[in-house]
Amino acid sequence: MRLAVLLAFLFAAHAAAAASFDCKKPGSPTERAVCGDARLSALDDRAFAAYSAVADTFGAGEGADFQDPSVDLLLRGHQDWTTARNRCGTDTNCLLSQYLRRIAVLTYHPDPQAAAPVDKFVGRYAISVDPARELVVMRAPGDAVLVHIGVRSGDSRCEFSGIGRLQAGGKLRVVRTDYDKSMGGDHAVLLSQSRLGVALSNANPSDDISARFCTGGLSLDQPYPRADLVQ
Repeated sequence: MRLAVLLAFLFAAHAAAAASFDCKKPGSPTERAVCGDARLSALDDRAFAAYSAVADTFGAGEGADFQDPSVDLLLRGHQDWTTARNRCGTDTNCLLSQYLRRIAVLTYHPDPQAAAPVDKFVGRYAISVDPARELVVMRAPGDAVLVHIGVRSGDSRCEFSGIGRLQAGGKLRVVRTDYDKSMGGDHAVLLSQSRLGVALSNANPSDDISARFCTGGLSLDQPYPRADLVQ
């Protein structure tokens, strides 16, 4: 059912001129309000583009496996937001607020109207120096975050995604659930704040995450500076 909802959302976006639904056939007062307002239509475009990029990062496109808790949580968060947006009806200020909130979250910023302790980790951390790496942390329902880490050098790469929750000691524990029984159990990393960004370590010293999720001798244990500090 969740896959059907996502595919319907993606298909509708391709049929629209300036929104994530067909403005020739708006199906609700909210859709008519968005289609009839240039600002809202532009924001809807931005929200869809941002969601598409995030869905691609977390593997939530066509053929997505919704047994994956990260994919399921991403879609649930977008469904929750769509419901909140639709409650606005035709209230332009309410719709503007909801779109700006969602765009902030989808571009790896804290939700401006729902602060949480985990926000200190939310952001994009990236550097192009070999090995190039990127780590993104995005707010999700329930004060959780979605985390994706990628490291690459030539044909070698590391990929690790999971759901993060703040620990009592201030570190972020990111768990990749073994939903498809292919990884010999769940695996986790710890993220801690550093002077320029975040540092990564294995949550379990006996579980070498890099050996499982990297090729060509690469390591996930890299410095991840905030992108806005190095770009």
